[in-house]
Amino acid sequence: MARRIMHLSSLGTLITNFPDSSHAVVPSSEVGGEVTAWENRPQEMAGSPIGLMEYYADCEPGTGNPTLLAINIATPYRNFAAGSNISLQIRWWPTQTYSYSESAWLPLDDDDDDEDIPTPHTPAALPRFSLHGRLEPIPVKDLAAHLIPACFMHAHPDSALWQPGNDIHTSQYVRFVVEHIYWFGGFGDRSQIGWLPIEEWRNVTQAEVENMRLPGEKKRKGWREEVEQETRRVDATPETWYAKAVAALDNDMEGHPRD
Repeated sequence: MARRIMHLSSLGTLITNFPDSSHAVVPSSEVGGEVTAWENRPQEMAGSPIGLMEYYADCEPGTGNPTLLAINIATPYRNFAAGSNISLQIRWWPTQTYSYSESAWLPLDDDDDDEDIPTPHTPAALPRFSLHGRLEPIPVKDLAAHLIPACFMHAHPDSALWQPGNDIHTSQYVRFVVEHIYWFGGFGDRSQIGWLPIEEWRNVTQAEVENMRLPGEKKRKGWREEVEQETRRVDATPETWYAKAVAALDNDMEGHPRD
């Protein structure tokens, strides 16, 4: 179930700790490389945790390691380069939008697909988990073998603007190497809560992930199936994905077109 959630979700919270010094460390082209820069951070924040929303995608499903597009100047990556531990929190919440009755805590939508969501219908009853591990750069050969850029831009089309080689910030694809998993399945009287064996996490097959269904999940294709269908078209290439994403963003920028 946790692997299915990671496969379908694409947003998480990266949690790191601020270093002891305000003399911040910015990762270079390799995670752990150092370029120093000054940061105006209160001294009492040293060692304090910070959690920030982060894009990720399940682009190496055979490993159980999520893929991140690291903007090297961003706080989580600076903190990790300075020696912080790092974790990624992911939760499951169906795509449906609910309206709640304050007295009954039941959704007003009578969609039959919602019947398998735990009662009461509330995020507190749905699963979430925390991955703990480390970051490592994804080698060029793996970027090509696993179609990493196409996978990531399929999940996050707007990331076309900060792909590696952009003219704004240095970025790179990294994998979150999972070493420990803390699972919180929902209410404790009916759901498992605790640490999951790392061997079980790593040994889950893609077929098992595809066959699993989550509470409230509507049927949909995985990203690879959609990419394969799209690439059957003559004009479908990784460059086309990029061009389409940039064009879509340009249309949304209202007078601020990309140069």
